[in-house]
Amino acid sequence: MMKTHSENRFHQNGIVELIRPSPIYAFASVIPILIVSLIALPAAVIIYSPLICAAVLLGIVALYRYLCIIKIRYVLTKETIIMKTGILARKYDNLELFRVKDLIVSQSIFERIFGLMTIRIHTTDLSTNILNLKGIPLSNISETIRELVQTARLKNHIIGVD
Repeated sequence: MMKTHSENRFHQNGIVELIRPSPIYAFASVIPILIVSLIALPAAVIIYSPLICAAVLLGIVALYRYLCIIKIRYVLTKETIIMKTGILARKYDNLELFRVKDLIVSQSIFERIFGLMTIRIHTTDLSTNILNLKGIPLSNISETIRELVQTARLKNHIIGVD
């Protein structure tokens, strides 16, 4: 299988993996809002027509939340995890891998059904002491992160003391 130009660029820039939440996870996250919106819309038409605006607004909120989740990117490099979030305004949060204390991989029933997982990363970082990678496709990325953490600790001469 041939790599695309962007995949080659990622590996040349030291990016080990680009991780993003699954669209299935994003959709499941907005289902409650969509259900309320879809129930409110016919009720608004029958009972009180100004409530149509509220039902439509709920639909817009659901779409915005879906897009926010879809636009999340976790960029794993040899030394950092960069979390990119936002649609209109972007936020970049760098987490040095040598600061990682623990990794916890979990799967809810929903995630097991759809082949997804959540990785919870505990760190000593002041701004991000816990990083949750929610709804990502099931893979061995946690082992890759674990190996990169060990390499980063050795490189930075970090000795874990509890």
